[in-house]
Amino acid sequence: MPEDLDSTGEMAASLARLRRLSDERQADLQRLEHAADLPDDAVQRRTAALNVRDDALVRRADAADRRDHAQAQRETALDDRQAALDQQARLLDRRENEA
Repeated sequence: MPEDLDSTGEMAASLARLRRLSDERQADLQRLEHAADLPDDAVQRRTAALNVRDDALVRRADAADRRDHAQAQRETALDDRQAALDQQARLLDRRENEA
C-alpha cells in the first residue's frame, strides 16, 4: 500500500508539473500570437496608407487628364479662330488687290 501512495503522489506531482508546463506553454503561445499580431497591424496600417495614397494619385491623374482635355479644347478653339482670322485676312488682301 505505501508503494501505491508513493506512485499516486508521484503521478499527482507529475500531473501538476505537466499542467504548469502546459499553462506556461499556453502563455508563451498567447504572447507570440500577440507579438505576431502587432506586425500584421502595422502591415495593415501601411497597406491602408498606401491605398489612400494610390487613390489620391488616381484622383490627381484624373484631374490632370481633365485639365489636359480642357486645354486641348481651348487650343483647338484658338487654332480655329486663328484659321478664320487668316482666311479673313486673305480675303481682305484679295479685295484690296482687286480694287
